Amino acid sequence: MIYFFSIIILIFIIIAFYFFYAYTQTQNVLATEGFIQMNIEKMVTVGNFTVVQLKANCSELDFYISPDQASAILEGISNATKFRPMTHDVFVDVLEGFDIKPITVKITELSDNTYFAELTLQRWNKFLIVDIRPSDAMAIAVRTNTPIYVNQNLTTKVC
Repeated sequence: MIYFFSIIILIFIIIAFYFFYAYTQTQNVLATEGFIQMNIEKMVTVGNFTVVQLKANCSELDFYISPDQASAILEGISNATKFRPMTHDVFVDVLEGFDIKPITVKITELSDNTYFAELTLQRWNKFLIVDIRPSDAMAIAVRTNTPIYVNQNLTTKVC
């Protein structure tokens, strides 16, 4: 009888450690310390490029993208439905079909005049962080109401 209770207690300890581990992993993946949640404030076409302005309170980030990338973001913002789905629409449909939810977009760094971003995806208690271009991440974010975070070291104070 004591042997049986020892096994039960051991099982409960293993389950407790599993949930503790899963909780700490979730906290690390979802951490936004050092990042500012921002929204797309405006997009302006200048010559062959479009300037995207992300803004939150007194912080902003401006960067250039191609008109095609800008079009993908604007279509997501306006919920425009085309005759045929665009790549970002297909990607979002695949995520939904597999019960995968975009959790965050993080613009993480600037290297050699190129911005880098991460898209965090969740399915049940599993997370996946995907390296992605900021413009593609924003096109997905506006279609799925996913928050966009920017490394505060990349932003400019405007007030």
